Amino acid sequence: MLRIVLLDDEKPALNVLNKVIGGRDDVQVVGAYMDPSELLKDIKGLRPDLVFLDIEMPEMNGLELAARLLELQEDIEVVFVTAYREYALEAFGVNALDYLLKPVVPDLLHRTIDRVLKRRTGTAPAKAATAASRIVCFGGFEIYKADHAEPIRFPTAKAEELFAYLLVHRNMYISKWTLCDSLWPEVHSPEKSDHNLHTAVYRMKKTLRDTGIGVRISSQRGSYRMECEDICDYVMFEQAVTHTLKMDNGNIEALTKAVQLYKGSLFGNRDYPWCEAERERMSRYFASLSKKLAKLHLEKRQYHEAVEVLQSVLSYVPFDGEAHEILLRTYIHLHDRTAFFAHYEKMEKSFKGELGVELPEVLRQLYADLL
Repeated sequence: MLRIVLLDDEKPALNVLNKVIGGRDDVQVVGAYMDPSELLKDIKGLRPDLVFLDIEMPEMNGLELAARLLELQEDIEVVFVTAYREYALEAFGVNALDYLLKPVVPDLLHRTIDRVLKRRTGTAPAKAATAASRIVCFGGFEIYKADHAEPIRFPTAKAEELFAYLLVHRNMYISKWTLCDSLWPEVHSPEKSDHNLHTAVYRMKKTLRDTGIGVRISSQRGSYRMECEDICDYVMFEQAVTHTLKMDNGNIEALTKAVQLYKGSLFGNRDYPWCEAERERMSRYFASLSKKLAKLHLEKRQYHEAVEVLQSVLSYVPFDGEAHEILLRTYIHLHDRTAFFAHYEKMEKSFKGELGVELPEVLRQLYADLL
């Protein structure tokens, strides 16, 4: 375990370093300081392997501090983190391991740490199995960098919405005026719309580049195109739907994997008016595949599995009459009158209270027949 100490007189810069380094499980940040004198006082007790230092500080120059640290602990490694490129030669004059410019690029910082680990252990740090980047579109809209539990954040809501729009219309070129009309319908000035789009494209691309998300954005003659290479539940669901529609006989395993991808409406509660038709299309596909899966379970007399599938689809599509009918018939197969009547009463109250309509005739007839 590599022991690391951080020093920067600016709290935000210190927090950034701490966050980037703290995500590793092969190092430990044993101290984070804003005052050089405090670090000098504690250094013997900390016994760090590596220190990240700012150079420009009001009380003590980082170069001077590095020299004093090396006097107190000769095997310490020093990395300078600064906004001033002109200090590079002086930095290496005090045997600094590396020199990083602000804002720090996480990949370069991790590469520096790996060099220290390799030199001290004789081997490169063990690479844990990495989780790929992924894009979650059902039930919300989150984009995760590989091996990160927290989603990335776009600098503006419009940069995020632009990404969502291009994802829905992936693999095709979309003209800039179509994008402007869809994302800024209230703006009637072509110059203002063009400025908005160029700003959003720049911010979106920068975020994707900085976080290493696997999509490619290309442009030609004022049009933009996205190709998605990372794992995306929305893309995988569409592919599963296409595959399933080509199948003559249903495959329970394939259908189960497909319906499990759906976790709610496309992009969740994001207010994207241009997306309503696509949201409805995905909802219909999900309901159709779920009912097909439930019927396959029924054919195999797997009644409890059918109930589970139907309860799931109705949690997302609560007024699907056919799904309600299949569920009631499944309860009949199970001879579960209690579940039948409980579901019927709940359904009746929901249809009347939220839609203001009576239950479909076929459902009322099922109820009458069971009575």
